[in-house]
Amino acid sequence: MSDDAIAENPLFSNNLVYQLPYAGKVQAGINYAPGPRLLDLYLPEQKVGPTPVVVLLTGFPDPDFEALTGSKLMQLQAYQDWAKLLAASGIAAVIYSNLEPREDAFLLLDFLRTEASQLGIDPERVAIWSCSGNVPNALHVLNTDSSIRCAVFLYGFMLDSADSDIVAKTAKSTGFVNPNKGMQDFPENTPMLIIRAGKDDLPGVNESVDNFQAECIARNSPISVIRFNEGVHGFDVLDDSRRSIEMIKLCVEFLRLRLSVY
Repeated sequence: MSDDAIAENPLFSNNLVYQLPYAGKVQAGINYAPGPRLLDLYLPEQKVGPTPVVVLLTGFPDPDFEALTGSKLMQLQAYQDWAKLLAASGIAAVIYSNLEPREDAFLLLDFLRTEASQLGIDPERVAIWSCSGNVPNALHVLNTDSSIRCAVFLYGFMLDSADSDIVAKTAKSTGFVNPNKGMQDFPENTPMLIIRAGKDDLPGVNESVDNFQAECIARNSPISVIRFNEGVHGFDVLDDSRRSIEMIKLCVEFLRLRLSVY
């Protein structure tokens, strides 16, 4: 894909539609595993003691994504803006590169916990943010690592139900990883906030969210699904309406509450 084509795609080039001033420290280009696999750590401007951290978790292999778009996910403006917004709100944020999304997510989390003291973060207060086709990999992490404090998911594919394989089919056609086998991989006890974009034009996304919500109700799990009826896929970079900005603020406040940032 040409640079012009990338520049013309607002999902890859637009800024986050809601931002806060940020002048904190960014520790860039930290190797979290051989490869190289790199992370950038955005720290709050004012911090007293270890800081909670949110990982912007990905599910597309960077080599494939970069071949299509010319950019790694961590290089997208929206990812950098989300990291700045979280850091400006008192939460450290991590964006990172990957080679194998499924395995690298756990390598990253292990690194953050092992090096927490040096990095200035709290290994007991770790959360996940993810969106779109990255969410199935994030769900796999939650189902495997019950110590994750909470998660926020935007307009994401979830888990297949007994009568639907839309997530598995979409993963195969678009290239994101889906380590899950359906609702048997449901993360039981992790608080989650899910923003459902009512005008999402990606086939199967909202079907998977609705099925996931039904499973959540059946299991009495601590999950909130917010139905943003006018929302489009990528509303956080495509729609600067008051309601869209409210959704972004809601995500930040959910993370602050669950990570005990007061």
